[in-house]
Amino acid sequence: MARILITVPPLTGHLNPALAVADELERRGHVVAWALHRRQLGDKLPPRARVYPLDGEADANDDDLGAVSARVRGLESVRLFFEDYTIPLAARLFAPLDAIARSFQPDVMVVDHQMPAGALVARKLGLPWATLVTTSASILKMSPAFDDWVAAQYHSLQCRCLPETPPVERPDFSPHKVIVFSIEALLGDAHARIAAPYAFVGPTRGEGRRRVEFPWDWLREDRRRLLITLGTVSRDRDTRFFEVMCAALAGLPQLQAVMVAPPSLAAQAPDNVLVRDYVPQTELLARVDGVICHAGHNTVCEALLQGLPLVVAPIRDDQPVIAHQVIAAGAGLFMRHGKVTPAAARATIEKLLATPSLAEQARRIGAALRAAPGAAGAAAHIAALTAAPARKAASWN
Repeated sequence: MARILITVPPLTGHLNPALAVADELERRGHVVAWALHRRQLGDKLPPRARVYPLDGEADANDDDLGAVSARVRGLESVRLFFEDYTIPLAARLFAPLDAIARSFQPDVMVVDHQMPAGALVARKLGLPWATLVTTSASILKMSPAFDDWVAAQYHSLQCRCLPETPPVERPDFSPHKVIVFSIEALLGDAHARIAAPYAFVGPTRGEGRRRVEFPWDWLREDRRRLLITLGTVSRDRDTRFFEVMCAALAGLPQLQAVMVAPPSLAAQAPDNVLVRDYVPQTELLARVDGVICHAGHNTVCEALLQGLPLVVAPIRDDQPVIAHQVIAAGAGLFMRHGKVTPAAARATIEKLLATPSLAEQARRIGAALRAAPGAAGAAAHIAALTAAPARKAASWN
């Protein structure tokens, strides 16, 4: 039995895969503790979770992320995410995470790739650690200039937090194991990969998530059904996209759609659209025929796991890369998030459900995803690190 400390950023999409892995680790008898922002994520943890909070007045949150990324698109949004969010957050959290690790005294750390402070703490204390990568876009090289810029940001962070330790090019990637919640078949060959000891485990399957009430009797067996979601980014966007979806679906009464959106939209939704602010996504995906989403990595992989074709409407960050992967695999259609009209949305929805090849390719990829080990495979890689050489006795001084 090992003591394992997991840390993730205050973003639900990064917590969900880690929840599944933690659930599997605990099932195997390991002791798991969390270092995270309780205000943003606490209600999504199981009641038994052991939590070391990272909350503080200066900590970044979802609203900060929205302010950072809403201004721009594409690679520029990734640059701003690093410059205005990831690096400042890491600098603020390094000392608190160091104190938490010394208090809990883990045998192994598990660190989300967007929590480099946790990676630096593991290096400082001489602990074996694994990286969790929640989007395959993060392991790709984008361009020489951008990759050099990222390396420079990480170099400055290491000089600040670990001044006596030689810096490495990518301190966010563990030299022990980098666990990617995807499969190589989805990556394509448009970009080279950052060198690292990867383990492609595929998506998790909703293990460890809290139960959510849902009116299942609203779904009709004689209708085809869609899930529409923009994930956590819907909080910092206006409601135009959802309003367009409502207008499009009002003209398709033979369909039903569950739309994950602000509750204020329920009043203007047509009868065939159910608006909920949170849904049991894994269970719901098993009961729909297609998905319209922002190309968030978790949603894409969970939809394909069920063999569902997608309409992808990327907004920012890694989403254009993931959208390209879906379309290149023949499992989805593109939609312009900011400029789509009700007529164009209606036509795209009709094409999604009327094109057998999209569903066929989604089922093909789904079979490969189901063959991947998922949370159990991730837990096995982490458990293997507990057999690594014992940490330095001086680590807890």
